[in-house]
Amino acid sequence: MPEEAPEDTSEPNIPRWSWTYWSTFALVYLCGVLAATSLGKMAPISVDVRAALGLSLDQMSLVTSSITAVAALFGIPVSYLIGRLALRWTLLAGCAVMAAAGFMESRVDGFGPMITTRLIEGIGYVAVVVAAPAVIIAMGGGARRITALAIWGTYFPVGLALGLFAGGLLSTSFGWRGWLAAQSGVLLAVGAAAVFALSTPGSGATEPIAPPAAESPGERARALRKPVLLALGFATASGTIVAVVSLLPTYLHEKLGASMAAAGSTIGLVSLIGTVGGFLSGWLLRRGVAARHVFAAALLMPLGAAVAFQQSGGIGLSAAGALLVALANELVVAAAFAMIPVVVSRPSDISVANGLLAQIGSAGSLAGPPLVSLVLLSAGGWWAVAPTVLVVCLVGTLLLRASVRQPAV
Repeated sequence: MPEEAPEDTSEPNIPRWSWTYWSTFALVYLCGVLAATSLGKMAPISVDVRAALGLSLDQMSLVTSSITAVAALFGIPVSYLIGRLALRWTLLAGCAVMAAAGFMESRVDGFGPMITTRLIEGIGYVAVVVAAPAVIIAMGGGARRITALAIWGTYFPVGLALGLFAGGLLSTSFGWRGWLAAQSGVLLAVGAAAVFALSTPGSGATEPIAPPAAESPGERARALRKPVLLALGFATASGTIVAVVSLLPTYLHEKLGASMAAAGSTIGLVSLIGTVGGFLSGWLLRRGVAARHVFAAALLMPLGAAVAFQQSGGIGLSAAGALLVALANELVVAAAFAMIPVVVSRPSDISVANGLLAQIGSAGSLAGPPLVSLVLLSAGGWWAVAPTVLVVCLVGTLLLRASVRQPAV
């Protein structure tokens, strides 16, 4: 059976000592985690922000989701720009833009300034999540790059959970303005530390990647065919998990009698535990398990959805089903990031591949909840969640496996 291209096992460029490599990676990873906190930091302070700024529920929803919308629109354009800049400075610029916008958010007094600063913050977010995996790839090849990219794939749920929990905790002590300012300061400090660590000569993250030679549209399309397939498959996974975690609190409240607070806490805990799947994915790939086999874990998501929304059993059983969805999702997402160096045909396309994952994946996250909700309304019951997820995951699995398949010779 055709197989994905073998991963480069050459000695990484830098650093020579493992502790240096992983400490540098940890700072880059934290940049992504702290960037992702921006997607969750508004939810725990939404009541206070609405009261202070006089916002409607719809306006608050726009403030909360605007960063994802920016990623869904500008992932690819930003990736082309990043491909022509030094990666470490692009990473720092993204953190700095997010930090500046976040600090301004802590000082605004109305909807207009708040949504404007959130949109600016979204541009910085795209720069961070596109540049960071390119930085990790530039740090060198070998088995630890597979593990590092798989771990990177957990940045979003970890950051989202951190934003939810830290926002609720710190805003209680320092107020919502203090929380937003503190999150901005920490992000800027970590970004600066990451750039300092990446200043090591030969890190691969100090110079821009040379752009490709001129080519025809057909040649360009062929070069990006596999990254596009990978991104489309990635979008089905991201759309599925966002749909499940968005709908489950309502299901737990309406069908199982849980309070909205308890339902929200359950989903937050499930999402956080689900990140274990990302670390497991890296371990499997490093031990030589083919990516196409890891991608098949996507088919566990409809099984988990069936358990989560079966309308019998208790909250614990429903949470167990949601946990299976989260674990399977992270297995797939982590493997998708790890395969970026495999699906590109040349180094100059790495940033573009990251942009494709950011933009198409964010589009999947935005489209997932309303599409599944539409099916539920048409079917007239929660039973329709699992069949819908099954169709989406079947398509996604085929796309993901096709992205790593080598042509038959």
